[in-house]
Amino acid sequence: MTAYQHILVALDTSQQAPQVLSKAHDLAQQHKAKLSLLHVIEPMVDAANYAFDGTIAVDLLPLQNNAETVAKDNIKKLATSFSIPDQQLYTLFGQPASQIHQFSEQHDCDLIVIGSHGRHGLALLLGSTANAVLHGASCDVLAVRFKD
Repeated sequence: MTAYQHILVALDTSQQAPQVLSKAHDLAQQHKAKLSLLHVIEPMVDAANYAFDGTIAVDLLPLQNNAETVAKDNIKKLATSFSIPDQQLYTLFGQPASQIHQFSEQHDCDLIVIGSHGRHGLALLLGSTANAVLHGASCDVLAVRFKD
């Protein structure tokens, strides 16, 4: 087996994020690989056009900025607990699977580590970020499974 050189761990801010990062961190140490942490924030929809029929202006920028600040703080705390420097932490806006694919290609990642919920029923039919990453990635993907 060829050693991985650059591992991308795609994190959300769920309670399972430490478990996903721990697995990625262990692999990075085993392979002496660079480890990058990525959190993708989905942009908020312009609610003014939907909730208020456009008659009341709603500025979502403060909410978006707050979501970004909270996410960055949470990811930084998590990274600090694994001694991962700030230079290896990334936060992007957009559709998660698409941003993960784009980042992994632009940064020559050869493994993506992502959390995966054990989904059943409707949630399974609708798909998930992990599933979309798996089917669109140009490199290996490790889905760290945990039950909801």
